[in-house]
Amino acid sequence: MFAAIKYNLANLTNFSGRDARPTFWLYVLFLVIAQYVVGLVISLPLMGGMMQGVMDGVKNGMSEAELQAQMLARMTGPMRSAMIFSMGLYLVSSALLVASFVRRLHDSNRPGWIAAIAFLFVLGAQAASMANMDRLIDAMSISATASGSPEAILAAQGPLIYASMLSWLGMLIVIVFGVWPSTDGPNRYGEEPVGD
Repeated sequence: MFAAIKYNLANLTNFSGRDARPTFWLYVLFLVIAQYVVGLVISLPLMGGMMQGVMDGVKNGMSEAELQAQMLARMTGPMRSAMIFSMGLYLVSSALLVASFVRRLHDSNRPGWIAAIAFLFVLGAQAASMANMDRLIDAMSISATASGSPEAILAAQGPLIYASMLSWLGMLIVIVFGVWPSTDGPNRYGEEPVGD
């Protein structure tokens, strides 16, 4: 596994040649785990602050509606930073995957430009999320007040759901072409990689 990770990190800008399926998927696993761990570390302060507020509210005898409003108010502040960092993290991990995916496409005798389609879906999803971030945060701010309603948050999340679908389309392309069988022997992109 470490050899696959080291190889791919050393070849981040190498778009020629071929990568075997195990090399590609072990690297994908590494990126997914790294993204999850970094995302978890970033979200812990947000969740800790919310839970502290809930515990304090329960001790003070707050009603359920007051607790929900307090949670939303505490989330609204760091939400923008958390969303921007999450989007950036997703873009970085996608960028780290592009060259490896191109080489994996070459291994199945497919052109590398297919990777550009998957990456464009990811970019489109992140752009749509960024464009709708203020709308979601505003809905959360309004819902945190006594006059607000949770339905505003649900309505603001609609565009974000469609944006995540775009991102899933990019992932689906990576999965489908990532599991595609390798070409036996040499092909137009080079010799068969060791390890397939």
